[in-house]
Formats: sequence, structure tokens, C-alpha cells
Amino acid sequence: MQNMLLRVFALSLAGVLLVPAANATDIPVGYVSYDITGTNIAQIDIVNQTGPNSSTFPDTTFPVTNSVSLSSLSLTVDYLGGFSTVFGSSYFTLNADGLSFDGGPLSILNGPPSGLFEAIDAVLTGSFSTTSFQLNDGTTVTVDPGFTATISDPGGLMNGDFAIITPGGSGPPPPVPEPSTWVMMGTGLAGLFGAGRSRSRRALQVLKRYRTPFFALGLGCGLLLIPVTSQATVKLNALASPSSGVAGSSTVGVTGSGFPSGTISPSNVSVALSSVCGGSSTAATVSFVQKIIGTSNKIEFQIPGSLATGTYYVSISGSDSNNVTFNSGATCSALQVTHSSTITAACLPSSSLAVLSGSHVTAYVPNGYWEGGTTGIQAVSIEGGGSAISIPTTDVINSCSSNSVTGETVCVANNTHVYTITGTSVTNTLSDGANSSPSFSGGSAQTTGVAINALTNTAVLGIGVASSPARAGLQLLNLSNNSFGTPFASHTAISENMSVDPNRNLILSPNEESGYTLYKLDSVGNLSEFDSTIGIGSELDSAAEDCTTGIALSTVEFTGKLVIADLTQAVFTPPVAPSTVGTWTAPNQVVNFPEFVSFAAGTDGISVAAGSTHLGIVSGEFGGNSFGAFQLPATSGSGTPAFVDYVQANLPNTPDGRAFSAGFDPHTITAYTSPNDGKAYGLMSDWNGGVNWVAVIDLQALMNAARTSGTHSVAPSVNLIANGIVRYVATH
Repeated sequence: MQNMLLRVFALSLAGVLLVPAANATDIPVGYVSYDITGTNIAQIDIVNQTGPNSSTFPDTTFPVTNSVSLSSLSLTVDYLGGFSTVFGSSYFTLNADGLSFDGGPLSILNGPPSGLFEAIDAVLTGSFSTTSFQLNDGTTVTVDPGFTATISDPGGLMNGDFAIITPGGSGPPPPVPEPSTWVMMGTGLAGLFGAGRSRSRRALQVLKRYRTPFFALGLGCGLLLIPVTSQATVKLNALASPSSGVAGSSTVGVTGSGFPSGTISPSNVSVALSSVCGGSSTAATVSFVQKIIGTSNKIEFQIPGSLATGTYYVSISGSDSNNVTFNSGATCSALQVTHSSTITAACLPSSSLAVLSGSHVTAYVPNGYWEGGTTGIQAVSIEGGGSAISIPTTDVINSCSSNSVTGETVCVANNTHVYTITGTSVTNTLSDGANSSPSFSGGSAQTTGVAINALTNTAVLGIGVASSPARAGLQLLNLSNNSFGTPFASHTAISENMSVDPNRNLILSPNEESGYTLYKLDSVGNLSEFDSTIGIGSELDSAAEDCTTGIALSTVEFTGKLVIADLTQAVFTPPVAPSTVGTWTAPNQVVNFPEFVSFAAGTDGISVAAGSTHLGIVSGEFGGNSFGAFQLPATSGSGTPAFVDYVQANLPNTPDGRAFSAGFDPHTITAYTSPNDGKAYGLMSDWNGGVNWVAVIDLQALMNAARTSGTHSVAPSVNLIANGIVRYVATH
């Protein structure tokens, strides 16, 4: 038996030696991949395998030992419908290693990719920082300065699809080695490692896909030079890819070289995250193992929801189908964990208050409302210190919304004026297309509200449209160039507070005519309207959504009820003719909360803290100090959604000794997830002859507070301020 193994090894080695020497154009530098990082969230990421991420000789899978950075990046995504989108270098964010890149969410792919909007290929081009590559065998080669890498799948790109980045790459594929060479190497490898028919078929598919003699050399040598033992040590890249994610919702991956040759099943891999490499850890569930080339694999997993905001170090261990075990030894991949993201932070209602998040968190609080108030806006520091600053305006402002990516805030007046603000300075005063004033139970205005989609840097305005049956509609404002789209005349009434779902390209608009309308936005900015009987018979008031799970909500004015629906199960029926209304359905229910009946005017304002906590806040309007918090489910996609828990409480007197009194329409309430401590906070501003205070409410602490026996109300004995559940911030 031993002699047979030696003969097989010799035959395998002979096959490898017959492979032509690698050309400079064949040297793998890294790979570009199509990654599904969350519910309906796709992005293109670049993993640079040079420098610290290179393989250790004699493993030549990724042999470039000097750090080769990439520049002049351009990404073209083609779709089944025959159109394309080009993304420049700004689409990518350079990682902390100075080598790899995280791509942004592909807004055109939001929602399950299907039909005309399904991506079929992605072409990445760029340049290398040097044309001199130092290889791990001690040699140096000179290469072409640029590259082209194409991910292609005519049936539609899927998670894990990738392409290897090599010098050049824009011409025809390199010649395939002689069949006799492949046969000899394949025979040797099969005899040495016991490869079965299915594994051989997969290997041939991979070889056919890349068609580079260097890949064949790397695969053969890499596998043959791994000692035939029951243990392998994997060298992990310095960073995960993507390098950051949201706890409880994001899927990320770690790439390494030195894996054993057998098939690796997700169930046979363990992933651990710790605050220091090798320290006490939290386990994560592996969802996918992707073979790259040679000895390289990518291990994908969901970030555990229990992790706090911070930097963690990922290590792995496991075994392959040949019972060869492996671990990452002393190497770990760093991962930045947050509790919110650009995408989820874009999922906020068009309420009065805006939140701009960063190391400092600022709330933009209008001094006005639909039926009154004064001019100006208060920029109130919620986190990071500093006093409130007044921003003067000519008009009475009713609503604001912020884009935490660009640092820009948009505020709208009761007339047609739209203000763009950076920091505390008004940068532009624009005029929208409103020509009517929609009426609500709480008042009317020509421009009724604003919500920003941070993913597309677009503001969605609620406006009056005289030609609409409801005298209302929507208008989009491109914040990149401050250009307005054509006003959209809605067939149904619009909501007092709409909400934007950037993941699914939806605008949520439950209205006082007891219909829950969804507006769909296509890739070129066209809106389609879909109505529903969800909540029929009720006066729906405001929209909110947990964009992480697709759980949509609405308040029901003058009652203690809330509507809950699962948008991941929504079925849309297109309009029968252009410029008409389609319909949609989804599992839903109207839930009564007896404790919420005490709210002034019932349930009115509502918001969900974007991120992984699945916590939200709800309140009344036009006075009162009663409000509530609720816990939403962490998963969706089956059955009828339901609330996990809820609690009612009363805000204490403000520091000036007066009773807290909730503000007017369009609802002085919002919620956000802190970028500093990862906690979910609700914000409510008051009205006592003006806006004087913002209540900052720790929603999880409120849920954890002692309750009156047998109820969902916080016990009167609980001092919300003394226990750190509520704090007040002055607006002046």
C-alpha cells in the first residue's frame, strides 16, 4: 500500500511538472465577489490577496508577497433587461488594511432580484500600484498595469459568485493546458486524495471557469505540498469581507489559504468571535463555504446579535470530507460590528424629527408644525456634547430628515420651500412642485413631510397635487444635484408619515382613508402605486418598518391598535393599465393594545430603531405624556407576524417642572440606534408654547423596567430618570 501511494504521488508530481510555467498575466492577486450580506442586500466586494494576505510558501495559491494596491476602479453591472449601471471608484470603500474594498449596496438590486432587474454580470476594471510582483518563491515578475475581472452568470448572479483578479485579463482567456497534462494531474490527485466522481466533476467545472495554467499550477502544487496529515493550519486574511456588519442581521466572510483538499461542509466549520485573537469567544453559525482557488476558501456566517458594537477577531476550525482537521492557528480576521448601517438607517418615517448619526448624534427639531409654530430649526446634540444651535429659516418648517452618509439634512416648510442643511448652515433653498394642500386630521400643508433614502441619496417629499383624486402625491429630490423629479399624482390619500424602505425600493403610506398604500420605485425613478385592504375600516396614520426583517407597521388613530404586516411575503398585482393602481397583499393583523388607549388621540406617531434590536416607539399627539415601546420579531418570511412584547409608560416632568406634552402633527417622534453604544433610543419632543425639550428614551431599558403586576405598564415606582431610562436635552 505504501509503495502504491508513493507511485501515485510520483505520478501526480510528474503531472504538475508538466504544467507550463506561469505567465505574469496568470498570477492571482485577489478576487471580486457578489455577496448577499442581508435581506435583499447585494454588494460587490474586492478581496486583495497580496502582502499580508498572501499564501505562505510552498503554498502558491496567492503568491504575491508585496502589498499591491488597486486604484481607478470602475464597476459595470449588466441586467437581464438589457440595461447597465456604472459605478465609479466612490462605490468602493477602502478597508483598514489599505488593500481590500467593501462595495456599497447595489440600490438597483434592492428587493429579491428577478425579471428585468436581475444582474447577470459585473465587470470590474482597475490599475495596480506597481507592476513589479514579488512572489513567495523569491522571484520577481513584471506585469501589466491594469486588470479586468468579470463575474458572469446568464441565469442571474448568486451569492458567492466571483472572479479572480489577474494582471491584464481583458483579452481572450489563456490557453488550456494539454489534455494529457490535466489527465496526469487529475489521476494523481484522485489517487492521492481519494477524490470521488462528484468532486472531480466540480474540479473540472472550476478549472474550466478560470482556464489559467497558473491556477492549475497553484491548485496542483498547493494540494500536493500540503503534508499528508490529519491537521492543517489555515492562514486567515487580516480583515473579514465585508469588513463590517450589523449584529444579528449581516452576513460576512473570512478568506484564508492552507485549507485541506476535501470538501468542506458548513456544518463542519466552527466560527468564533472574540475581542482579542484567541480570547474567550462567541460562536457564529456558518451559512456557506465558497471554494476560491488552490487551498483558498471563504467561510460565510451571520454576525451574532448578542455582540456589542466594537472590533472583533474571527477564528475558525473544522474538518473536511477526508476527516482532515484544520484551524486558523494564531491568525484572525478583524471585523467591525455595529448595530445599524447606511441601509437600515435610511428606513425612517417622515416624522417631524431627524437624526444625523456619527461620533456625534444630532437631532434636527423644527420649531413649527402644519398648523402653526415659528420659523427656524433647532440642531440638538443628543450624543457627543455641545449645546443646541438655532438654524434660522424664512418659513415655518414641519419636517426634517437626515442622510448620515453625506451629512446632509433636508427640511420642508408648510409651503413649497425645501431647505438643504449641512451641519448648522442652510446650503440651498429650493422649491418643489406642490400646487395643492392635502388635508389630514391634524392639519394641512403644501409640502407635508420628507424622508431620505440614504442608499440612493434621494429625498421623498409628500406634496399636494391638484390633479390627484386625493389632491396629494409624491415628489423625488435627487440630492446629488438638487434636481426634482416630476410630481407623482397619487390615486389614494398619502400618509401623515410615510416611510422609505431602501432594501425593497418601497415607500410605505398607510392613510386615513383606511388603505395601506405601497409605492414601488424602479431603477429609473418611476413610481407605481399599489393599494391594499390591510387595516380596512381603520383610520391609519403613520408608517414605520423594521427594514432588517421587512416587518411593516401602521398606527391606528383614536385607538390603541397597531397594524403589523410581513413585506417579505408580499404579493403584488400590477396595475391593469398604465397610471392606475395595483394591489398588494401580505400576512398581517391588527393588534389591540389596551394600555395604548390612554395616548392622546390614540396611536399616532411610530418609529423603529434601525438595526438589530427590533425595538420601536409609539406615541399619541396634541398633548399627553403617555407613550409605549415594543419588541418586534427577529425573523420573518413565514406565518403571520406578531409583536413579541410591549410596554406603556408616562414621561416624567421636564427639568423646568412642567408636564411633558407631546407635539403636534406631523408627529414629533423618531428612533435610532446609537453608533456609540449600539443601544436603541426613542426621541420625542414636547410642545409647551414652543419646543423646549427632547426626551431621549433607552428602549431596551424601558422594556426591562419593572411592571405593574399582570400588565404591560411600567410600575409607577420606577423613576425613569434616576434609573437612566429617560433623559432630557434642552432645545434652546
